[in-house]
Amino acid sequence: MRVRISRRAHAAVIAAALAAGSLVVPLAAAPSSAADGDCLTSVPTYVWEPYTVSNIAAPRVLHKYMDWGPQSGTTDSMIDTLATANLKGTSKVFTGGGNGIIYEANISGQVNAYKDNTATGGSLLTPVKTYSFNWSSAARIVTNGTYILVLASDGMMDVYQQSSPATGNGTITKVGSTKSSATSEMVDATDVWMVNSGLSWLKDGTIKKAAFTVLGTTPKVLFASEVATGVTASQAWSPGAGVVNTQTTTGDPDTTGQIGKYATGPWTQLDGEVRSGIVGEIMADAGPCLADPADDLQPYFATPPDETGGEEAVDAPEEPAQTPSNTVTGKFTLGNGQPAAGLSVNLTAADLGDDSPAQTEIRVPSLGTATTAADGTWSFTLPDTLPADVQKAKDDNGGILNLEATAEGVTTTTSTPMLGVDTLSTTTAQQSPTVTGQEDDAHTTPLAPNTVTGTTKDTYAASTDPQTLAAKIESDPRPAPDTVPTWQSDNSTLAADYNPYLVDGHDTSAETVRPPTVPMDSGNCWDTKSDIDHSTKYTVVGEAHANWDAQSSFEYESSMSSSIETAVKSSGNWTLGSSKELSSNTGVSVGYPFKPKYSHQYKVPILYKKWKKQHWCSGTVRSTWYKIEASKYSVPGGGAVSKIGKDVSSKDGSENFKKSPQSRRAYIPKGNTLQLSHGNSVKFGGAVSAFGISLSAKTGYDSNHRQKIKVGNKSGKHWIWGKNGSISSGKAGVFYSK
Repeated sequence: MRVRISRRAHAAVIAAALAAGSLVVPLAAAPSSAADGDCLTSVPTYVWEPYTVSNIAAPRVLHKYMDWGPQSGTTDSMIDTLATANLKGTSKVFTGGGNGIIYEANISGQVNAYKDNTATGGSLLTPVKTYSFNWSSAARIVTNGTYILVLASDGMMDVYQQSSPATGNGTITKVGSTKSSATSEMVDATDVWMVNSGLSWLKDGTIKKAAFTVLGTTPKVLFASEVATGVTASQAWSPGAGVVNTQTTTGDPDTTGQIGKYATGPWTQLDGEVRSGIVGEIMADAGPCLADPADDLQPYFATPPDETGGEEAVDAPEEPAQTPSNTVTGKFTLGNGQPAAGLSVNLTAADLGDDSPAQTEIRVPSLGTATTAADGTWSFTLPDTLPADVQKAKDDNGGILNLEATAEGVTTTTSTPMLGVDTLSTTTAQQSPTVTGQEDDAHTTPLAPNTVTGTTKDTYAASTDPQTLAAKIESDPRPAPDTVPTWQSDNSTLAADYNPYLVDGHDTSAETVRPPTVPMDSGNCWDTKSDIDHSTKYTVVGEAHANWDAQSSFEYESSMSSSIETAVKSSGNWTLGSSKELSSNTGVSVGYPFKPKYSHQYKVPILYKKWKKQHWCSGTVRSTWYKIEASKYSVPGGGAVSKIGKDVSSKDGSENFKKSPQSRRAYIPKGNTLQLSHGNSVKFGGAVSAFGISLSAKTGYDSNHRQKIKVGNKSGKHWIWGKNGSISSGKAGVFYSK
């Protein structure tokens, strides 16, 4: 969407820009490439995202955003339109002039012109015309729509003119060439951009501008001068005269891709963080001049969304107190989902030994056993009085007792050992009802081949960690997917058709499983565990959203209230299991206060342990498995008590609102606040990467753990919507902001 203002307003903007020194006036100004008298209140901004594979000839994604209110920095800049398209990675892509024309110079010696028709429901790359120019070796290509400047590596700049800049289907004619110290500087610059008849570039932390003009058939670049110095940015570009946007990149995916906005006359920061997490080559379809949208106009793309449905947002009602129970239940199945009947289930306290020295093998006593019924289900009631060390582990975890249930078996066809490992919890009457591991998939756990033996060594190596799915998710500045694959490798990514049930060429997923000869409840059987590795990792425990005139806040105070997936390896790779509950006292209150237009995840440091676990009978190891699980809140030496996570504003805005179910929408009157303080958050996919495995997590909302929003005083309703349900239902999980 592009909003334009009148010719008279246009003249006023030009006069003001001249007075501020933000326009460059050449000797002979190039004609405007947009319709006369048009000023833009939102500017299409395209991000050519990085390669996702090592093949440079593979397609790269061109992603469209809208720089809303581009000259003020006070509104919601960088709206994600959700529009994308693919272009060959070997091409050079450029745009400018404010007409939605995108050019691609490919290695075949062609220049393809496309029209961006997304504002009217069309394609991002609608083919317009193909030109025969080989610009594939150019060092830089920039355009203001009318003129296309092609810089060679030696500083020579060839200048071409497009006869129809508004459509992109005219004749492109070479005007002439020029070379100067300015053009030579541009070749080695970090970034170069063009607005109207002004050329600008960023080099060595300094932004310079110069006037571009054509005298007859002679192009010139004149009057180079400094705009700003000490600019720490990886890229810079302009949506229009008088404004420069910058992007900074870091090695931290939570902070990289931060976009700032500056006025140029004089150089003044308008917004230090418009948005984070946008990486790639960024270019704007810069218009001839800029104007602010109406103050009370909510940002939108293409067409305003239908705001029907929903009602005034109110806090979810208090939930009834959870009835405490010492009974835990679960279900074990074969790999194909059929019941695994007649198997013994052994219960142990999962938190026992968490403070034991590394590499020390400790014995974990059984709390009791059960047997799976014909449908694979089992049930066990813990005694009212627990062993002293088990009771202490429960008390230390805020009244939640984490348990591990294991079931062993052997297939009747190939005699393959099988193992199932489940994680459960019980609570006391005093425990908040908002956290319970019993909700995870009703604790249906498939058995898996148990090919790990007592002599099998852990295969994880830090050198191969960057090749894992977990590392790819963690290093991506965009929010992780809602869910991560159940099966993962700690050394590489798994093939899409990976089958964990293939053992020696046989698919064991449907084979009947019988109990072992010696049952697990034999008096001469026991379990052991040893901490073979541990590491503190910052883990997503929540996120808060605020768009347009709203402010967001997230609070995580005094105690843990999170549920984090576990991972088990009984064969060659890892499978994600049910979650472990952390509810211990942290002694610190963390979070971030109300921040305007701020949508970010939040992380706290949690200690993760990798255990080697074994089941013994009569002095012989019968089953061996590895397990990754969260242990406790733990601030690393010299580390932070918490940190801001990834920018998640891509989930907000008008385009996402349009896709939201009307039943999940609610509005907040101006000047009001709302908070989620009941129920559970969503499960945040890829909340942490531990030992090469990506785990998800969720948080229980209560009086100490809340997502909050405060709405400003602009007219109209501020809409929010729940991801999993309405706000009043208590099932929203997290709410997003329009």
